[in-house]
Amino acid sequence: MARLFYSGINVAFTTYRPDIDGLRAIAVLTVMIFHFNSQWLPGGFIGVDIFFVISGYIITRILYVDVKKDNFSFSLFYAKRIKRILPLFYLVSVTTLVVSWFLLTPDDLVRLADSLRYASVFIANTYFEKNVGYFAPAADTMPLLHMWSLSVEEQFYFVWPLLLFLSIRYMSSGHRKLFFILSLLVLIGISEYAARGGEASAYYLIHNRGSELLAGALLSMFVHDKREALFAREATLAIAGLVGALVLLSLFVFFDEGTVFPGFNALLVSVATAMVILNGELRKGVLYRFLSSRGLALIGRLSFSLYLWHWPVLVLYRYYFNGIDAVGYVACALLTFLLAFLSWRYFEKPLRYLNIRKKWVFIGYFILPVILLVMIAKDIKRHHGYENRMPERARHLYEISISSYDDIVKEFLADSRYLPFKLVPIGDDSLVPEAPKALLWGDSHAGHFRSFVEELGLKNGFYSLYGGAGGCPPFIGVDLIKHGRPEAECTDTNNKLFEVIKQSESSVIFLAGRWAMYTETTRSEGEKGSRVFLGDSSDYSESLENSRRAFRVGMETTIQQLIANNKRPVLFEQAPSYPFLPSNCLIKKATYPWMKDENCDIDMASVTKRQAYANAVIEMLEEKYPELMVIRINDQICENGWCKSELQGVPLYRDDDHINDRGSRLLFDLYLQSDKYQHLREIVQP
Repeated sequence: MARLFYSGINVAFTTYRPDIDGLRAIAVLTVMIFHFNSQWLPGGFIGVDIFFVISGYIITRILYVDVKKDNFSFSLFYAKRIKRILPLFYLVSVTTLVVSWFLLTPDDLVRLADSLRYASVFIANTYFEKNVGYFAPAADTMPLLHMWSLSVEEQFYFVWPLLLFLSIRYMSSGHRKLFFILSLLVLIGISEYAARGGEASAYYLIHNRGSELLAGALLSMFVHDKREALFAREATLAIAGLVGALVLLSLFVFFDEGTVFPGFNALLVSVATAMVILNGELRKGVLYRFLSSRGLALIGRLSFSLYLWHWPVLVLYRYYFNGIDAVGYVACALLTFLLAFLSWRYFEKPLRYLNIRKKWVFIGYFILPVILLVMIAKDIKRHHGYENRMPERARHLYEISISSYDDIVKEFLADSRYLPFKLVPIGDDSLVPEAPKALLWGDSHAGHFRSFVEELGLKNGFYSLYGGAGGCPPFIGVDLIKHGRPEAECTDTNNKLFEVIKQSESSVIFLAGRWAMYTETTRSEGEKGSRVFLGDSSDYSESLENSRRAFRVGMETTIQQLIANNKRPVLFEQAPSYPFLPSNCLIKKATYPWMKDENCDIDMASVTKRQAYANAVIEMLEEKYPELMVIRINDQICENGWCKSELQGVPLYRDDDHINDRGSRLLFDLYLQSDKYQHLREIVQP
């Protein structure tokens, strides 16, 4: 132990900081709580950002002195990083892959393999940035989703040592500090811009997260260069630490998934974390003693293992059991801690401190395992997730569940004047280049009714076109809003589509949407994604009441304008949404004999409750406007207190809320037998 003296203050200094392990413990526990149930700790996701700041601080603490003394070895640094990170990554990834082989459907296994391939070469964040959005699979089917943050750190490890080395070699101390401070400000601005634009890149990519890592790095350099001056202000450091801790506690509670993040709010997390870390340099005080307590410090040492294990454990549990309850939470928590401790004690630590030459570290810990994992991942994708591993009945259900209208190829395309409607004819494409009799307008729920409309068109000799965007209701005069501002892409798309509708010869306009998502402002339970709000120029506040008002006004205005332009509106009722993946449930029933009695349906009362406001608005408009016809899908899906996931042996759903191609066609066949079909037939007849 070295003894340091600053302005009469005697400070014991050791390399090891138990309080930082305690802070790691807080970070990993809050992330785990948030992932278990975001309602328990709405801002728990900022634990990842605390990790980023700590990483920037610790890595720079390791690098800074050696680089300044010209005693730094890039190869030694990377060898140590490889031994620290990769063995546990391999263990968690391979274990997840083995378990997933028995649980995941082929498409989900392919997605897992893809994410593993990207994670193995440190770019998992770019994979998830491109594949996690409105149309992406539910987070519950992505066991390695959390690897995005590990890739961000790994990319930082590639860039930062070289950047720090060059800055020390070629810049003066003053210029170096100015350069990095300006870089921090630029990165914050870039991050804020991306976050306010709702871009997935804001969450996943290094240039939008780099400010958090750089904040920790700057703190480390500042502490090293100004240590004597810092310790002359012991009271200030003590107060700063407590303030930082209180800020973090408040952010855990008051931040949520709707918060603009990262951007300026991530800077707030970074500053508060830095204040806590800085306080720990004193090696004393209430906060230091709390964070250094034996229990927290132990959890902190396990934090990397806990972080890597908790998400696949949680995802695979939910995937198998179609959800999670109190017993499941306890089971997942216990299993996570058990796996974390065992892997840390008997795998991570021994391999980390194994005394072997650097070249064997690069070969045995990095090159060979990465090549092997990439080859395995590519093999899984090449064989389409090995469908043959499933029983014949399960494979049949799976093939139906993934059926999509997008897989259909048409011989002719419609006139380009109908853009931005998709030019793929829905129905009788032999009638092209005649004008489409009907147009289908809406969000992705309109997209899943294309097969229904196609069967209707084939039966009645017409074709139609589909236009719209995911998560964008087919309304004019109303905006999808985020952070108090209209989402221009949705509004512009709807305005363009409506102009085409007005000028077209099409006499029938089908409207479809995930109506309850807009009136309740929430998605299905467990579904990844922020809340969804509507507004208009009179009020852009993000609230349930305003969204319902805007929904009511938007739907009525749209129907009024369609009728005024001699169009006949036909509106689809929303299909039920599930808190789990119903087709996957059916596939598991067909795979595992002990699950044959599993209920894969959803309680009709919960569907009715969720859709109550939207359906009340639709019924009001149906009564007010005789020209409006409503196709009530739930009459075919729901009966005897349950809404079905399967009809006549056909699974209806592709995911938690979208109907698959075969299911949509079956719903038309059932509608054909109802007494409402004749009315619809009269509307669409040429």
